[in-house]
Amino acid sequence: MRVCVAGGGLTGSLLAWRLAQRPGTRVELMVGQAGSPPAIDATAASGGAVRAYDRLPEQRELATASLAELLASPVLRRWSCYRQTGFAYLREDGADLAAEVAEIERGLPGSAEVTSPAEAFSAQDGGPGWTGDESAVVVRERRAGCTSPASLRDAVLADLAARAGASVRRVPLASLAAVTVNGYDAVVLATGAWTPSLLRASGLPADGYRTRSIQYTVYDAGQTRLPAFCDERSGLYGLPTADGGLLLGIPTAEWDVPPGPAPATLSLHDQASRLAGGCFPGLKLGSVRLRAGAADCYCDRPVLALRRVSGPLPHLFTFTGGSGGSAKSALAASERAAAQLERFA
Repeated sequence: MRVCVAGGGLTGSLLAWRLAQRPGTRVELMVGQAGSPPAIDATAASGGAVRAYDRLPEQRELATASLAELLASPVLRRWSCYRQTGFAYLREDGADLAAEVAEIERGLPGSAEVTSPAEAFSAQDGGPGWTGDESAVVVRERRAGCTSPASLRDAVLADLAARAGASVRRVPLASLAAVTVNGYDAVVLATGAWTPSLLRASGLPADGYRTRSIQYTVYDAGQTRLPAFCDERSGLYGLPTADGGLLLGIPTAEWDVPPGPAPATLSLHDQASRLAGGCFPGLKLGSVRLRAGAADCYCDRPVLALRRVSGPLPHLFTFTGGSGGSAKSALAASERAAAQLERFA
């Protein structure tokens, strides 16, 4: 089987890497030329949180399997610069949580539990305390953490380039003309935020694919100890950085943005810091280190998955995030997609 994977972000690199390890498969990974797409893609901008819990069962299954593989592999932990920070996922209520946490426990024994925000962010344990809604419920994961998706991508690309059944080429990816004329058994567009425009430029349907701006700020945070967290009610999320900073952000409503770096919407950054200040009384944000933004691709079914593209090309697929934040599910999703391609081809 000969497969072309177009797109050199985290998902495309991992998929090509999985395929290169399958007997009888030759894979060619096509990445954009320097500056096209811009260096600041979703992989470079990602905060890299890895956790098992997610509301969607399929996403939870992929995230649990991905985190289990990461923790079991010293190589993947080193490549991804994994740090165990823990994760606190705040929900409105605890409906169905016992069964969902039990699913995670089967894959990651001793990692997940249900607790309160006051306990999850307790000042007695060095946390910032909690003055937000006391009725919220927290799924706390001990073994969750943070990674560098860009570092993992770079390490996978280096390993891929050394494999006999694989090649990495830099080509302009303005349309599918560069990748459909060479007799591949399957072509996969793992092009993230470039996916909708690439499909349209090639005369193919892009229904169900939309881009969205992702923005966050990294602050000096002093000695405050916070786990990585996400509050599904307000959308506020935060990640401790390796050097004592704190990344804070909220989801944007900026849809259909062009791929590449996104200009800062300062009101969103300010809103995230106000929300954090209202919930965590002991949090002292210092100076701004970085305001970052990029575009990512979203799909109708918000799961990182292989999707067939309807049209005249029978073996054309996309492999894109579905909801942004693919770092937590990319390992398992890439393995699943590689197995599916074997069956399709």
